Amino acid sequence: MWRRIRNIIPLHIVMMGAVLCGGLYVQSSDHPYRRQIQNILFDNLNKTYFRPASDQVVIVDIDEKSLDRPELGQWPWPRTTVADLITKITDDYGAKVMGFDMVFAEADNTSPDQLVRIWRKQGGDENVYKAIDRLESHDKIMARAIRSAGNVVLGLNFEDKRATGTFGYTPRPKIDVSFARKARNDLKPYIYPFDTVANYPILSRFSYGEGHFYAVPDIDGIYRSIPMLMGIEKKNIRVGSDAVEQYFFYPSLTAEMLRFLVSGQISMRGAQNEYMHIQGNDGAFDIPLSQDGEFYVWYAQPNPNWYISAYDVLRGEAPKEALKDKIVLIGTSAIGLKDIRSTPVGNNRPGVEVHLNIIDQALQGQFLVRPHNVIKAEQLVLIGLSLLLMGFSSRTALSGQTLAMFVGVSCCFVVTNIVYIQMGYLFDGAFPAIVLFFVYVASVAGGYLSSERERRKVRDAFEHYISPSYMNQLAQNPDQLKLGGEEKNITTMFSDIRNFTTICEHLTPDEIISLMNEFLTPLSKAIMENRGTIDKYIGDAIMAFWNAPMDDTHHAFNACKAALDMQERLIKLNKRRHAKDDDALMLNAGIGINTGLAAVGNMGSDQRFAYSVLGDSVNLASRLEARTKEYGVHILLGEDCLREPDVPSLAMLELDLIQVKGRTQPTRIFALLGDENMAQDNFFVEL
Repeated sequence: MWRRIRNIIPLHIVMMGAVLCGGLYVQSSDHPYRRQIQNILFDNLNKTYFRPASDQVVIVDIDEKSLDRPELGQWPWPRTTVADLITKITDDYGAKVMGFDMVFAEADNTSPDQLVRIWRKQGGDENVYKAIDRLESHDKIMARAIRSAGNVVLGLNFEDKRATGTFGYTPRPKIDVSFARKARNDLKPYIYPFDTVANYPILSRFSYGEGHFYAVPDIDGIYRSIPMLMGIEKKNIRVGSDAVEQYFFYPSLTAEMLRFLVSGQISMRGAQNEYMHIQGNDGAFDIPLSQDGEFYVWYAQPNPNWYISAYDVLRGEAPKEALKDKIVLIGTSAIGLKDIRSTPVGNNRPGVEVHLNIIDQALQGQFLVRPHNVIKAEQLVLIGLSLLLMGFSSRTALSGQTLAMFVGVSCCFVVTNIVYIQMGYLFDGAFPAIVLFFVYVASVAGGYLSSERERRKVRDAFEHYISPSYMNQLAQNPDQLKLGGEEKNITTMFSDIRNFTTICEHLTPDEIISLMNEFLTPLSKAIMENRGTIDKYIGDAIMAFWNAPMDDTHHAFNACKAALDMQERLIKLNKRRHAKDDDALMLNAGIGINTGLAAVGNMGSDQRFAYSVLGDSVNLASRLEARTKEYGVHILLGEDCLREPDVPSLAMLELDLIQVKGRTQPTRIFALLGDENMAQDNFFVEL
């Protein structure tokens, strides 16, 4: 079954198809390695094509300079200082809106009421405590500043899953978020399994809104996307006399600040709520999300001009135009406050920069999206390029396949860059390019294995007919092997046992087979060891030739050496047979050798063929073998053999000028007696 499939479908196509199927499977998965490849590509795109930043968003930075000032005190600052900062930003500098990238979860411990509570536990003058207790709470002072400003958005977070309780309380959101669909499963991406880390109630009450700054980095610790909406599920909420489950949804800090700008409401749209729509009297924002409710951040190149020291603002030393009509984020770049994050544009960036980039993207309408049809497009690109490469692999050489692979990989990255710049699409061309490369490797490997299989076939076909050393040379130089018809100068040999019919009359079939094996084995070795190719065994006869399939400059000389070696081996064989049995029949062989042009190649039919030689020179070699008995010699050569290199140096004797049947021209024949070192009379036989 497998052989049939292999004959119908080439091996390299099967291997390429297997790699393609594996690539499609991995592409549709969420394996960490798959995501890592994707993240590396998108990070490099972001660093190559930074989003041009506007000057509409600034950061009031609680920086090292601000923390070093003794008059401000250690962090966290008293709420009165924060209240002064809010008032300065709103009244003195005229900012549009401000958002805190931090949470004020507990009461201010430096507030008079909190200090009295602590001191009373230690004893002391109660009259003094009552006097201090009449001072206004720092939290109330900050709450009054928040209410007076009217444009303050506070931050909140969600408690870590390791926490045993909640900080502060769970505030009810100041807006109700409406969804395009109310199905419970549609809400799953937006539900956080634990509770909030919220602001102190009096601060929360007077703020415009509260937005979360919760985010989870990717597996490599880099923040590439954040949730624009998060909710918690509150159980046993009393509605009348019934206990029900209720969801509280909190926009992100950035979404809540954008909502302030348009004085609007937030709704989730799309079949899977893929858009956050912020609609108000002063405009609208449509913010695209992933199917998991995530927003892809397109980072601008970091700019130190985004930052204004909080200390300078408190002292009134910051330029007025730096905050006038700007969107202000209050955060920190101080390393000690631990709000340092890794982003695609840097490993040690203040986390508040993430919020700045999101707001700036919304103002510019420049977004990065990865809709589901982009993922399908990646799969189609992968399939299309792989099929094209398969087509090239069947019709072109390796150089053509390599060129096609490089063109396909280049197209993947060109498309990735174009759609990123022009459309803001996160098209992952890296993974199709990688799979395409491995498809190419499979093609090359499959082609190599197929070639090896073909070479093995050729080796298997010839190793029984030519010598191992000649076979090794043929394997190292396969280009010298030309299967198919061609005309070459060939030396042909025919060898036959004398009186074989008479010998067989006295033997059983098993004895005949044993005798033939005993005779043919040493003679075949002599031919192969002298670079000859055995064409066929014809009963008791051997047909061999030289100078094919590989070139042999001394083909006639090697044929003569093989014939002499065959006679030597036959003498040794007869001695062994006589030693075993005095009545054993002695074997003699006649050998005819001739050189001349002949057709060599695969011959036969479409169903069965063999590598062989045909021609007049071949026929003459057969006729010479038949004449050896008439002339009483073992080896006869045609005169054309003597025109080949080194053959005249051998010991030989011209016997006659004969005309064989089928030829019009007579030919001289020679008896090959041996080389210069061998006695001539060893080669005469009794007729």
